[in-house]
Order: sequence, then C-alpha cells, then structure tokens
Amino acid sequence: MGLVSELRRRNVFRVAIAYVIIAWLILQVGDTLAPALHLGEWVNTALAFFLILGLPIALVFAWAFELTPEGLKKEKAVDRDQSITHITGRKFDYLIIAVLALALGYFAVVEFVLDPSRNAELVQTTTEAVTVQAADLGAAETTNQSIAVLAFADLSPEGDQEYFSDGISEEILNVLAHIPNLHVTARSSAFSFKGKDVDIPTVAKQLGVANVLEGSVRKSGKRIRITAQLIDARNGFHLWSDTYDRDFVDIFAIQDEIAAQIVDALKVTLLGGEQARLYRRPTDNLAAYEAYLLGRQKMARRTSAALQEAVGHFLEAVRLDPQYALAFVGLADSYALLGQYGALDDLEVIAKAGPAVGRALELNDQLGEAYASLGTVRFQQQDYAGAEQAYETALQLSPNYAPAYHGYGKLLNWAFGRTEEALELNQTALGLDPLSTPINMAVVEGYHELGRFEDALARCQRIIEIDPDYPRGYTIMADLYWEVFAQLDEGVRWLHKAVELDPGNPDHARWLGMVYLDLGDLVAGEYWMREAMRLAPTQSDSKWAAVHLARYSNDSEEIIAAAKELLHARPNDLLGLILLRDADYQAGRGDVALQRFRAAQPDLVDDGNPEVNATNWRLAIEAANILAKVGEQERANNLLNGALLAIGAMPRLGYGGFGISDVEIYALLGDKENALSTFATAVDDGWRFSWWINTEANDNLASLHNDPRYQLIITDIQFQMAEQLARVREWEDKGKLASIPRSSD
Repeated sequence: MGLVSELRRRNVFRVAIAYVIIAWLILQVGDTLAPALHLGEWVNTALAFFLILGLPIALVFAWAFELTPEGLKKEKAVDRDQSITHITGRKFDYLIIAVLALALGYFAVVEFVLDPSRNAELVQTTTEAVTVQAADLGAAETTNQSIAVLAFADLSPEGDQEYFSDGISEEILNVLAHIPNLHVTARSSAFSFKGKDVDIPTVAKQLGVANVLEGSVRKSGKRIRITAQLIDARNGFHLWSDTYDRDFVDIFAIQDEIAAQIVDALKVTLLGGEQARLYRRPTDNLAAYEAYLLGRQKMARRTSAALQEAVGHFLEAVRLDPQYALAFVGLADSYALLGQYGALDDLEVIAKAGPAVGRALELNDQLGEAYASLGTVRFQQQDYAGAEQAYETALQLSPNYAPAYHGYGKLLNWAFGRTEEALELNQTALGLDPLSTPINMAVVEGYHELGRFEDALARCQRIIEIDPDYPRGYTIMADLYWEVFAQLDEGVRWLHKAVELDPGNPDHARWLGMVYLDLGDLVAGEYWMREAMRLAPTQSDSKWAAVHLARYSNDSEEIIAAAKELLHARPNDLLGLILLRDADYQAGRGDVALQRFRAAQPDLVDDGNPEVNATNWRLAIEAANILAKVGEQERANNLLNGALLAIGAMPRLGYGGFGISDVEIYALLGDKENALSTFATAVDDGWRFSWWINTEANDNLASLHNDPRYQLIITDIQFQMAEQLARVREWEDKGKLASIPRSSD
C-alpha cells in the first residue's frame, strides 16, 4: 500500500482538515473575546502559535494511534481485520461537514448581514459620535503614556510649606509636559483634588489618564524629604515608589531624578533635545525659586488681590536671579490676568507684560510658555499675525501646555472669526486640563457663538458643578438667559450671584446694569453702571459703560466726550466711530464722518469691490450708513449686500450672533417690508440684547421708527420687560435679591 493510501486509511488527511477548520474558528472567537475581556494583543498571538504548534502533533497522533471501541490504541497494535478506521473516517466526514457549515454561516453573517459598506457606514457613524463626545468632554484617549501629577502633601512640622509642596509637584509636571510623547494633565485640573478624599481610579477617570503620581514633602531647616509613587490607575499597582532625603540644595536633582524614573517606567522614548530639556534647571538660586513658587501659588487663585501678590513674588524672583526666564513668564502672565480681571487696561498690560516676556525670550528662546505669553501680548497689541505665529511656536515647543491652545483659540475666534477652529483648540486644551474653569468657559463661549445654546447651557452647568464659587460661570449662565432665551429676569438672578462671589469685578456690575436698563429700571441700571466705572475708572470697558449710560439719558455732550475717549483708547473702536459719525452728520459734517471711517478701514470705504467677511461685516454696515448719506448709495449697497452674505451662516442669537443686523441691512437698502418682517422674526426667536439701544437709539433703523408695525413690536417688548421687572422687584422685596438704595419718592 502506498504512503498516500495509508495516510488516507489512517484518516490523517481528515484530521488535518478538521483541525485547520476548528483552529480557524477558535481564532475568530479569540479575536472577538480578547478585546471584550480587556486582554492584550499577545493573547491572540499566543493562541495562534499554540494552534500552529498543535497541527503536527495532531497529525502524528492520527498516524500513530487509532480510536477503537476499547479506546485509543497504537495503530500497530490493532489487527487490520478489526480496524474501524473506515467508520471513524465517516465520523470525521460528518464533523468536517458540521464545522464547515458553522464556518460558512459565520462567513455569511460577516459578508452579507454585516456587509462591508454597512460596516464602513457603521464604523464611520460610531467614530464620529465618539469623536464628538470625546471632544465635548475634552477627554483624550487614555493610553499608557498619560499621567496626572497630583499636588504633593505638605507634611512639614509647621504645616507651612504648602506653596513649596505644590511647587515641587508642579515643577515635575512642567518637566514632563515638555515631552511630546507623554500626555500630561495640566496643573489646575490635577490640583483640583487637593485636600479631597477621592480614590486614585476616580481621579484617573475624571482626568482621562492611565497613571497618577502622588507624593509628599517634608521640609525641616535645610533638609528635605520627598516621597513619590507612580500608580497604574487601571489596576492600582505601584509602578515604582521612592523616598529622597537630601539637603535643600539638591532639590532640582531630586526633581530630575523623579521625572527620569517616570519616563523610564512609562517607557517614553526621548530624543536628544527632549532629554536636554528634561534636565534643564530653571535657576540655581533657591531663594528665587521659592519666590517663584509663591508667585505660581498666588497666580493660580485667580483673584485680583492674589494676582497683585503674585506680581510681587515674581518681581522678587527676578531681582534675586535676573536670569530666571520662567519667573519673567510668570510676571507677564500675572499682568495679563490682571487685565482680564479689570485691574489693568489694555495699554497697561502691553506696557508691563511686553518687556517681561521679551526678557524671558532673551534668556531662553526655547521656552514654549514664553511664546504663549508673547502671543497674549501681541493679541493685545492687535498684531494678530504675530500672535498666531507665537502660539504656533509655543505648541511646537510645549505640546502639553493647555494655556497655549486656550490663547490660540481665543485669538482665532476674536481676531479672525474662525470660531470652529477656535472651539477645536479649546477642546484640545480641555483634554489636557479637563477641570479648568476658564478653559471650560472657552468651550461654552464656542458653543454660544456657533449657536449650540443647549450645549452651552449644559457645559455651563458643569462648570458650576466643578467650581460653585467661580463667578464667571454665573455670568455666562446669565448671558444665555439674556441674549438667547429672552428671560432677562433670570439673567438678573444669575448676575447677582456673580456679584456676590466677586464684588470687585467691574464686568459683573456693568452687565447687571445693562440688563436692568433693558428691563426698563433706569435707576438700578445707572447704579450698577456707575459702580462698574467706580471699580475700574481707567479701564476701556468703563468708558464704554459711560457711553451706554449717556445714550439712555440722551446727553449728546456726554456721548461725544465718551466716544472720543473710546477712540483714544482704541483708534478703530466701532462704537466710537458710530457715535461720532451720527454727531458729525447731524452737525453737517458728513465728510468728516466719512473720512474717519476711511481711516479706520480704507479697503472697505475706497475699494470699488470691497471684500466683506466675518471680521469686518459690522463695520461695513456702519460705513454704508454714512456712504448713503453723502450720496454714494451704490457703494453703500455693495457693502450691505456683502454684509448680508457674510452673516448668512452665523446664528442670530448669542454674543457670536448677528442680532438684528439683517434688519439694519434691509432698512438701509430701503427694503422696509423685509426689514419689518425680519424684525418680527428676530423678536419671536428670542432676540432682546440691548434692545432699546439697538432699536430706538439706532440710526440704521431710522426709516422704521415711525412705522406703526415697528412701534407695535417695540410696545410688545416693553410689555414683556415690565412683566419680568415685576418678578425681579418681587424677588427683591422677599430678600432673594439684593436691592439698591432708592430715593423715597
């Protein structure tokens, strides 16, 4: 008998076929179950290895042994006349048929029930949904190379070294944040768990990281003990831990050693330049270092008083070490934040922050944080192209630096009108710093400007959950009710909460004054507007408040004086241009008004085919007003039609919306019917923002003011405002809201 015939008789071929089909099915099952059971890719690799290894073993068994009624016997021990291999072969045939049927059924389900096009569509839809959700939450994919550095506990005998223990952990965080292949949660989110009894898995889940570093600092005299431990939050295992007892002069060496051990434990590959940055000491002066840490601690509190203290500490740091680049960055950032909080105006921020960031870059032109600060200064200087370049450099050097994404997003939104790109940048920042209230707020503002108001409201509620004492959360909530939902009484309620939390902030007082004026309470409106001016008399927004109040009182001399102050602070200020335009035209100086607009935007006024876009459409409408008045109606119409196209994709409501600008355009074009019907639609949609200023005091709508249909809409708004004001007064009477002093009459 030949070899092939003998192999067939002993069912070796049948065993091989059955083995291969069964092995294939086992691999398919393994491929499905391994991800569901969170098993590594090595599981399927090992399974395939052992199945391949088992094939020759199975064939050897099939050749050497035979299955008999008495059990498994060696083939040579079985008499050929008593052999039942032909029966066993039939059983193998049935087994092969059954397994083939199962395999074909599996194949049919995959190929026809879940055909490729359907799979592609399903995968695409699911991916898009997950991407949107992840972006909304600001959560990056949790990989092994991700870490949060928690605030180290202060175990010093006197318990007075919190700033130092915070600083140690922050410095380690900053070192790690410069490593491109490592996802590092920003300070504000990581430190938000300080003093809270929250377990490590919960912390990791909220921050979207796989690893957490925690530790403690004990400083006594000139000796310091630092204990650190790196924990894999997915299983609670300690990747490593160590204790360092050193003289205080070795503090930077300890930080470097901890950072190096983290990099090694997480298996992050460093290039040469990254390795150099890992071990770069910020200063050799320990007193300057302590002053810097105190400045960082104060700056993180984000109050006007704390920011002033931060400035003092950073100035002390650079006095002790004039080569301390990071201290100059801290100084520049503190000045910029003081501008945001109303303590400095734009020109003061530029004058103070500009030299500080310039010095930082002179000392270290590879400092990503310094380029981010430079972007902020150039933004204030209205050097938008320079600001964009600075932010891009910052992100190249410090890809984990959340403030760079945040600042860049603000620039793209306000300077270039690239709101969707701005939102993406802020969502990236949120992934790095998910519990940061300012970055969460920037995402809210992005939703607001894109007309995603329900998303904005939900995110705003999340901000208040994260930090109930963060006043800006309440102001944006108020703004949504005011600008979007036409519930100004609710806006007043939320703004009073903001004022209660931060009574020294002029913005809160100014916004409260504006809402009261919209409600028709001129006494309360004037009280809060003057309070805003008292809190920040030199701030440009206080000049704006003075203009707003003067328009309600119709004091033409005060309006002109305030408008000139606005233009002095910002030469191209649109409100200043509008008010002086109206005053000049009424005085018979239309040519002067036109010249002022020409100086502000020559491309719009002089170009026969001007480009109206997302950044200049508002100015185009106002320039068209004066062009029409001096007899250049065709050029005015070109601007108006261009503005109408520019706002076509924008939302009507919210501070990124165009409000009733389409009504103004139709009115200036002489299309009264379209203007009135559009006005009615806008009011029905919920538009109420600064409604009196934007209607009764708006020269662009002059052609509508005497129309009974226009007056009927205005009367309806006044009735609604009176109803809402009555509710506010009721809350005041019941003590639910603070009331202002009022005269007895």
